[in-house]
Amino acid sequence: MGWFDWLFDMLSGQSAEPVRTSDADATAVATLEPPDTQVVIDRWWAPEGVTATEPQPIARPDLSAEAIALENILVSHFDSHDLTLPAIPRAAEKVIQRLGNRDYDIKKVSRDIEEDQVLAGAVLRMSNSVIYGGRVKIASVHRAVSRLGANALRTLMMHQSLRAAAFEGKGGDRALCDLVWNRSLAGGCVMRCLAPITGIDPEEAFMMGLLHDVGSVVVLREVQKHERSLNYEMDIATFDYLCWETHQEFGELVAENWGLPGDIQRVIARHHEHPTEDNPLRRETLVLMLADMINAMIGFAPAAQYDLLNSRVVHDLQLADREDFEDLLIELPGVVEINVASVSF
Repeated sequence: MGWFDWLFDMLSGQSAEPVRTSDADATAVATLEPPDTQVVIDRWWAPEGVTATEPQPIARPDLSAEAIALENILVSHFDSHDLTLPAIPRAAEKVIQRLGNRDYDIKKVSRDIEEDQVLAGAVLRMSNSVIYGGRVKIASVHRAVSRLGANALRTLMMHQSLRAAAFEGKGGDRALCDLVWNRSLAGGCVMRCLAPITGIDPEEAFMMGLLHDVGSVVVLREVQKHERSLNYEMDIATFDYLCWETHQEFGELVAENWGLPGDIQRVIARHHEHPTEDNPLRRETLVLMLADMINAMIGFAPAAQYDLLNSRVVHDLQLADREDFEDLLIELPGVVEINVASVSF
C-alpha cells in the first residue's frame, strides 16, 4: 500500500491491513505501558470568541480610481448588453447532447471525447481521481466513460467548460485564474461530502458547488480585458469584493446561456438568500450556504469565521447534534485539500 492510498484510507475511515508480528514481538509489546498521550482534535468549526452565525458579506475596501472604473463597467453589464459570455466548448457540448438520451451509445460518447485531447485527458484524470474511486488506474477513455456514468460525465463537461472559461484569456492574471478555479473545485468537493448526510444527490451537489459562483468567471474575464488598458493590476481583496457584488447576477446569465438544469439555474441566481420555508430548493440552497461558510473557514474562500454548530443553516438542516456531521467536520479540511489537488488540472 502506497503512502497516498494509506492517507486516503485514513481520511475515508477505511482500515489499513494489520501489521503482522511474531509471538515474541507480541509479548514484548504487551509488556509496554500505554503512552500517556491524548489525541487533540482541532475544532476549527468552533473558534474561540466567534459568535457569527450568518454568512458575512465582504466589506467594501478602499477602491482605487481604476477599481471603481471596473466596478462601473461590471454593473453596466447586468443587462448582458455588450457582454460576451463564456461558451461551452464544442466537444463538451456535443457530449452533453448525447448524454441527454437515456440510451446513449458509450462508444460514440468515447469517440467524441477522444477527438479532443484536452477533454480525453480530463476524463481519464477524473475517472482515476479519489473522488470517483480511482483505486485501480485505467488508461482507456471507453473504460473511463463506463466508470463515470452519465451524471458524472455531464458534471465533468461542465467542469471543463468552467475551466476553459477561467483560463481562456491570454496574458491574464494566472493567480486570479487559479484562485477562481480552486475555489470552484473546493465548492464542489464540500458539497459532495455533505450530500450523504443532507439527503441530496452527490452528483447534483458537486455540480451546484462547482458552478454556483460561475459568475466570478465573468468578473475575471472583464478584469483581464480591462487591466491592460487601465494600466492596473487588481489585488485579491478588490477582486473578492467585485465578485461578491456582481457574481450572482452574472452567474444567472451564464447558467441560462449554458442551458444548465432549471434547478441549478435557480440555485445559482439566489444562493446568497436564506431560503423560505416554501422554497422547493430550500435544502439544496441551505447546504450550499453551509458549504460556502465551511470553505471560508478552511481557506478556500474569502476568510470568515463562524460558530458553525450554532449557525442558522446548521440549525435549519438539523445537523447540530448529529455525530456523523461532527465526524465529517474533523476530516473535511484534509479531504477537500486532497480532492482539489487530485482534480486541479
